[in-house]
Amino acid sequence: MIQEFTIPLHRFDLNLLPPEARQIGSDAFKSAVALHFAAEYAASGQGAIVAVDDEIRVMAYPMGTEPLEMVTPMLQSGRLREALPYLEALNKQMPEDEQVLYNLGICYSELGQFDEAIIRLKRAVNLAPRHVHAWVGIGTAYYRMRKPEPAMEAFSKALEINPGDPYVRRNLGGMLMAMGRPSEAVQHLRLALQDLPDDPQAMFGLANALEEVGSEDAVTEASGLYKRLITEHNRSPVAEMAEKASTALAHKRLRKGVDGGIRPDVVIYLKQAMDLYQKVGKTNMQQIAHEIAILGSTGLDINDPSVKYRLKNLEGEFSALQLVSYLYAAFQEIDPSVEMGADFAAEYAIARQT
Repeated sequence: MIQEFTIPLHRFDLNLLPPEARQIGSDAFKSAVALHFAAEYAASGQGAIVAVDDEIRVMAYPMGTEPLEMVTPMLQSGRLREALPYLEALNKQMPEDEQVLYNLGICYSELGQFDEAIIRLKRAVNLAPRHVHAWVGIGTAYYRMRKPEPAMEAFSKALEINPGDPYVRRNLGGMLMAMGRPSEAVQHLRLALQDLPDDPQAMFGLANALEEVGSEDAVTEASGLYKRLITEHNRSPVAEMAEKASTALAHKRLRKGVDGGIRPDVVIYLKQAMDLYQKVGKTNMQQIAHEIAILGSTGLDINDPSVKYRLKNLEGEFSALQLVSYLYAAFQEIDPSVEMGADFAAEYAIARQT
């Protein structure tokens, strides 16, 4: 059974410590407190992790259990600030344990203390030069510090150690994208997705890289990946990013088809929508817009006029471009500040004048 508690520094009985260790906050005090609780729990057949900083934190656990296993659930549940003092305490107890150093480094990195993270992670790879994930952690910390060169060195080292690790390739692909090298990123992200076929981050990363490559085939593949993400991972935070990217990409391709000029068909659809909403009233307009928005959450291909859609609140068959135009017109009435991805401002201005 795990037992965890805290004690304010001033509440600890200093008489339990040697005279030379009774100065609260001193290194001698911290060491003596840790030894006191370790000995106390060892006598009852338990182990203890003791962290002493602004207060005393004690975690007692069954003897024979790896102490790092007691802290891991905190890290997995995102309780990083709770885990940090215990990891520091473990590092003092086991200064040459590469797994403790690795977890401590990652904890610091996730808390935004990148210099502290790199110090611990470099100690980990000095002890275990083939610790792939420590190298990835170093690369990620440097990347977050906007230091692409040392980040690339660390990612490359990780890939050298284990070329088949898809997570290394996924991170390296993201790094290459940040450096403006999408073609190289595609190679690594494609391999990552082969090994992690359902990983939304690998999928989104590859789609984003393909879009940046910009060839017709690459853009078509990117569009397909965005739609797959929206459909298969609709509860993932990445799905919302994919939805926005998909809409923006479709709009970009739409504009490309007319060399960036006005789309007469969009003007017509917007005018139809404006006339319709004036006829049916605001409540019905909101119902139509809501239905289109729900339909659009799974992806609407505005560049394929052959696909038709039906609505419960409006009779007839509609292309995706027509529905997006109707939605755009509705939100100009409901809330023009909403970012829809599709920019039909020029067409809307013309439609209002006709």
